[in-house]
Amino acid sequence: MFRRSIFICMMLIFLLAGCRDETDKGALKIPDSSDSAQSNEPEKDPSKIQTPSDSDQSEPSSEIQSPPDSSQTPLTDEEILMKPPGRFAGSNYNEQKVQAALDELPSEMTADQYTEELLLLLAEDYRSYITTFKEYDTEVKVDNERPNGNITLPASRKLHISILLDASGSMKAQINGKSKMDSAKEAIQIFVDKLPENAEVSLRVYGHKGTGSQKDKQVSCNSTEEIFHGQGNQTDQMKTALQSVKPAGWTPIANALKSVKQDIDPETTDSVVYVVSDGIETCGGNPVQIAKELNQSKVKTVVNIIGFDVDNEGQKLLRQVATSGGGEFTSVDNDESLKNYLNKAYIKLLGEWKTWQAKGEGQANTQKEQKQGAINNTEMDMQILANKEYYNLLAALKHLETKYGNAIPHGEIWMQITNRKNFAWNYARDTGRRLYDEVTKSGNQVYDDIKNEGDKNIEDLENKQNN
Repeated sequence: MFRRSIFICMMLIFLLAGCRDETDKGALKIPDSSDSAQSNEPEKDPSKIQTPSDSDQSEPSSEIQSPPDSSQTPLTDEEILMKPPGRFAGSNYNEQKVQAALDELPSEMTADQYTEELLLLLAEDYRSYITTFKEYDTEVKVDNERPNGNITLPASRKLHISILLDASGSMKAQINGKSKMDSAKEAIQIFVDKLPENAEVSLRVYGHKGTGSQKDKQVSCNSTEEIFHGQGNQTDQMKTALQSVKPAGWTPIANALKSVKQDIDPETTDSVVYVVSDGIETCGGNPVQIAKELNQSKVKTVVNIIGFDVDNEGQKLLRQVATSGGGEFTSVDNDESLKNYLNKAYIKLLGEWKTWQAKGEGQANTQKEQKQGAINNTEMDMQILANKEYYNLLAALKHLETKYGNAIPHGEIWMQITNRKNFAWNYARDTGRRLYDEVTKSGNQVYDDIKNEGDKNIEDLENKQNN
């Protein structure tokens, strides 16, 4: 019995010692990285470790993180698409060479790495399209020169109109019960009512002093006087000045033309002279030479002669004056034809405005449509290229899948090249639509401006013509 008790005690001592030894071993054991191979947990791929920026967790990470590099700004859409093309892009595409290059790629890369390698081989060249889009001028510009007789002249043009009225004694003669002078005054009054409002106007008479006798010839031949100088909107003052003119002496046309030079502002851009006369020069002057000098002067002046009831010989001489002055000679034989001639200037101007308007409207539409067409073509060509790149990339992906099977992340690569295609395709569409809309807006605005300006001036001219 005693032996049995001793045996039991000895067994308890050994058991207690064994337990203590196991406890100490467990407390001293240090994990070794090599033991991870025996763990039941799967090994993590370093390339697939989620970075803090990718995490959806709102809790801050306990790991120490380096501050982000603020110098690395994201690329713009244009910068992404402006990258150089791949080795086998465009006309360099060769399926066998592409496949040979693909065979050199390892099977242990990530989807991002595979996509990058595929683009180095097959990315198409979008640079010309991006440059076209970025530098495209969407403004429609039409700048046709307006008719010189604009109701309100452009600020860059300064028109001077000189009216020279023959007040020699022969203007007392009557046609159909009305003196030539009265007919001429009436026609001029109608004419000045239609002058451009901001045109500079000079009204000059000649031969209005003395008499037709020999003793008064010198006085009469020296007589030329500017009786009005102002703007085209001061028609009442011109009419008042005309009322006091009475036919008197000789016909100094050359002297009157010479005096026109002092009536014209040096800043004038356009100068036109209308000489109303019922006869030829009778004071010994040379109106042909003076008219030529006016036409060739710094301010080029066009001299028009209106021969009022002039005989054949007189018409011949006056025509020479008009020709040398770069203008035209018109013979009128009664007051109605005189009015009609002066009115022709506005009929002509009316036609010029209609031509200007139609030409400008047509140019605005044509230019708008040409720009829209160029944008559409650029958009479509870039989208076609994006599709071509996409199918080449798909063919390359299929080759990799055939070679490596499921070892490559096929789904992720496919998604990335699909996104690439959609990105380029949508960029072309969105940019094209934006530029198209800008061209449309600009073209419509220019068209409307031309139409409104033309309509206003045509309406003003028609109203003045009918009054």
